[in-house]
Amino acid sequence: MSLFNRFVLPVITLCGFAFLVACGGGTNNNVPPPSGGFSNSDFKGNYTFSISGEDGNGALSIAGTVTACGCTAGTISGTVDITDIAGTGAGIAITSSGSGYTVNANGIGTMLLNIPSSSGNVPFKFAFVLTDAAHGSIMEYDTNGSGSGTIDLQPSSVTLATTPYAFSLSGSDASGNSLSLVGNLTLNSSGSISTGIVDLNDNAAASADLALSGSMTAGTGTTPGSAALTFSSQTLHFDVYSIDATHLKLVGTDAPSEVLIGDVYSQSSTTIPSGTLSFSMAGEIPSSSAATVYALAGTVASDGSSQLSSGSEDINANGTVDGGGTTPYSFSGTFVASPSGSGRFQVALSGFQGGVNFVAYPSSGGVLLLEMEPSGTINAGTSGGVAMAQSSPGGLTASQGYGLNLTGFDISNGTELDQVAQFNTTSSNVSGAIYQNDFGVINPTSYNVSSNSTYTSGATGEIVLNFNSGSEGTLYYGVTSSNAFALGVDSTDVSLGVVEQQGSPSSTSDAARRQLAMARAARAKALKQKKQ
Repeated sequence: MSLFNRFVLPVITLCGFAFLVACGGGTNNNVPPPSGGFSNSDFKGNYTFSISGEDGNGALSIAGTVTACGCTAGTISGTVDITDIAGTGAGIAITSSGSGYTVNANGIGTMLLNIPSSSGNVPFKFAFVLTDAAHGSIMEYDTNGSGSGTIDLQPSSVTLATTPYAFSLSGSDASGNSLSLVGNLTLNSSGSISTGIVDLNDNAAASADLALSGSMTAGTGTTPGSAALTFSSQTLHFDVYSIDATHLKLVGTDAPSEVLIGDVYSQSSTTIPSGTLSFSMAGEIPSSSAATVYALAGTVASDGSSQLSSGSEDINANGTVDGGGTTPYSFSGTFVASPSGSGRFQVALSGFQGGVNFVAYPSSGGVLLLEMEPSGTINAGTSGGVAMAQSSPGGLTASQGYGLNLTGFDISNGTELDQVAQFNTTSSNVSGAIYQNDFGVINPTSYNVSSNSTYTSGATGEIVLNFNSGSEGTLYYGVTSSNAFALGVDSTDVSLGVVEQQGSPSSTSDAARRQLAMARAARAKALKQKKQ
């Protein structure tokens, strides 16, 4: 089945959202597609990747760093963590024999990692689409499970800063319930946390403004560092896979107690941006029978001081979009620093579908958001996501190549569903290829995106991708010159994703850019309930 029939692309910023080039980190000088210019030589060096998804046990987290040869042979080595509710395989050295990768001319590649176990090597296969030699979207592409994430070049060794970081983590607890955390921390020169705050949402039960202590190290090359986050007499442990000093990947090592994965970003600003913000979130409303799983996106105006106005929101809740209508919801709100100057904000929304009370942490990866309803609140949920300042919205343009990653919850089957794709544009048409994994059921070969697939440029254009005897129509509020955020609005799937313009294959200008704002733990619980 297709992932969805149409998805909405809210406007995003070129500076602020994690899958975009960080402010001050250079520009992404994308060029028209190279007409088949990608090859194995464009995948060379250390790459840090992470994937969040599901397997037969529930929530699944995979993270690691691999070293690619950049050669025709496609040899690869490295270290990975693979964690689900059954346990953690931490810091596993990949078996080089049998492992390898191939990058096709269109930028879509596959990577096979042989993971040693007590019963022999277990092959894990991944499909990815590169925007250039430094960045791409990746998904698991085998029968072990399914999930999506990012893969990014680690340009050099990483030394952690003693300035603040913000973080966002999600997954599940030992019962398969949604578990999400956001917060910030400052490290001293020895790697200990000198100050920190964390907010926790465990199955819609909120614990706010908790003091955080612990430690964090970056690791070197493919060897992970470690982190310990202590709050409320509890300590969570993680392996740390670095991209650069402004962006780290954390994968939990406490399973079966918790399954967690997420990102750490530099907190270069402790204010909410002014101007139009775009946002994307996902979550669930828990229930003893069947959870309501939802994804949402939209825009809102911020005065940079305390007020949110002119909010517009689309939401897909269990396959029903905007309550069955065609008009986005309107909302407004307020925000206040709490404590003052801490880099933490309390946000109160009125008319918003998907929560009322949130905490927000500005970062180089965007403003990280988590729903924090008071205990006992009716329809309290687990929304989590990101907001960012809108910049230079636009549409898809002719004679360009684009990478696409979509990850969603298949409502019909109660399973995870993921795709990566690449397509090229003409003046009005697109064509390309799509790889799909429906919770371990993979298409044997890539689906072709037929040349009669179309798009309309502009801030409210539409894309219709025709493939596998079906179609995926896409609506978008606007994109930057190179990136867009996607919201699935099909009646059988709830999904989020991203569209990214491809650049020169050998360029390394695409710095580590993306956090895919997914509520993975929500889907873990929904899967469990769906299968009962």
